[in-house]
Amino acid sequence: MKQKGSFFLRLPVLIAAFVLMTAAASVYRAYRMVWVFYEPNIGFLGGSMGLFLIALGVLAVTLVLLALRLYRSSEKPLPKICAVLGGVAFVLSVLFAVAIVAIIYISGHETNQALLLYLKKDLPVILLFLAAVLSLLVLPNLRGKAKPVLAVLLAVCLALGALSLVFPLKPFRLVSDPVVMDTGEDYAVVFATSAQGTGFVEYNFDGTDYTVYAQIDGRRIGDRLIHSVHVPYTHLKNNRYKVGSTRVIEEYSYGSRLGKTVTSDTYTLSVNEGRAQTYLVISDWHTYVKQAKQAIFHLGEYDAVVMLGDPAPGMDFEEEAVEYIVRFGGDLTGGEIPVIYVRGNHETRGAFADQLPSYLGYDKLYYTVDRGPYSFLVLDSGEDKNDDHVEYGGMDDYRVNREEMVNWLEKAEVKTDKLIVLSHAWQVSEPEPELSRKAWDAFSALGARFVVSGHMHVCRFLSEENEQEKAYLDAYPDITTYIDGGHRGDSYIASKLTLTQSGARFEAVNQNGEVVVDETFPW
Repeated sequence: MKQKGSFFLRLPVLIAAFVLMTAAASVYRAYRMVWVFYEPNIGFLGGSMGLFLIALGVLAVTLVLLALRLYRSSEKPLPKICAVLGGVAFVLSVLFAVAIVAIIYISGHETNQALLLYLKKDLPVILLFLAAVLSLLVLPNLRGKAKPVLAVLLAVCLALGALSLVFPLKPFRLVSDPVVMDTGEDYAVVFATSAQGTGFVEYNFDGTDYTVYAQIDGRRIGDRLIHSVHVPYTHLKNNRYKVGSTRVIEEYSYGSRLGKTVTSDTYTLSVNEGRAQTYLVISDWHTYVKQAKQAIFHLGEYDAVVMLGDPAPGMDFEEEAVEYIVRFGGDLTGGEIPVIYVRGNHETRGAFADQLPSYLGYDKLYYTVDRGPYSFLVLDSGEDKNDDHVEYGGMDDYRVNREEMVNWLEKAEVKTDKLIVLSHAWQVSEPEPELSRKAWDAFSALGARFVVSGHMHVCRFLSEENEQEKAYLDAYPDITTYIDGGHRGDSYIASKLTLTQSGARFEAVNQNGEVVVDETFPW
């Protein structure tokens, strides 16, 4: 087969194959956080990694053919095997590209949000690869004005890259209103910035001005986007405050290089400890922030927020916590009402999961909150399957955590006789029925009246039609369990819990304002 007659060795075809394969391989690698779900459907080539290695192999072949096509004399046709390899590479590049488009469509909104973060993480390597290809293959073969133009563009990119190593090009600003987390011991004022920096809170209490920093054992924390500053209850309750941050460009053993300082407007934290209290209850928004806000709008005003967990598919990156916990929480509260945070099972997944509690200001994610005549028992139900499940990649040990929590629960004390339990999964220890029973025995001993949960993506109370739920209804008839809705497809249900001395009212609406639940129960 002659070079000129080979369709698959024509320059536009090889370039198209290279572009398609580069894009497909990059996106497929960015989906590595869900490769485990592909494995049952890939029974050859070593699974997902094998498929990725094939993509890299096709890309390498395409690059070699491009180099031969550009540098070999047109008087010396390429061997016939090159035409065959070119055809295989082109067909596979098209198939990979089609498969990637299908995966993007099937994966849906929340998985694709994580995809973008993984692509962002991989972007420097991808850009370096493309720059090398342009420099070695394209630039020497350009003619006329195109060659100096591309050379200048490459030089500018390299200069900006070098400059960014010394002087950060990203602007520094506050990206959220603060979220005031009630930790059961104090308030953790949590907010986020666009780049790493220190975090501080400014306020006046009893005539004294305070500036309190996020710090560990006397050293200010400067390596985070999320800042949590602990302030005593008495100092912040119904008081005015500001948040701020100083950019940390580099830290050294002797000195450091700091950037500008940004400070917020003034906020006033309003804490209702009266006999009538209203709580917005949200769970399982899984990145569907827009739909959640639409439902919340129909519920009207509230005094505080209960976040029942599952903001995203996982916590692979700090940016996910910024966007779907801190920023979302700041939008719901404006920094002026407190939040009770409950971890969901999806916050236990990903490389950032083990750092999340401390970033939000928590030492432990099971604790008690007392708010006037009412007490909340906040629990951490962890994951919903056994620790050795393939999804967890050998990184989970939540049974131990739940055992420690139940031991704590059996010795816990509450200050009021009106107790509400908050847990992402109503069973508390979903994979271990014996631990669940011990937890519920403790609820009963403590006099808990209500359990408020999420996780199931339905909005209802426990049902006698479900065998497992009926067993709990029969064993603990004095405890009413409510399951908050969350998202289901593109729909979302949010709830409002109103507490009075006579009882608790549960309301729920969807994003269209349609009432899903409206029931009141006595204490």
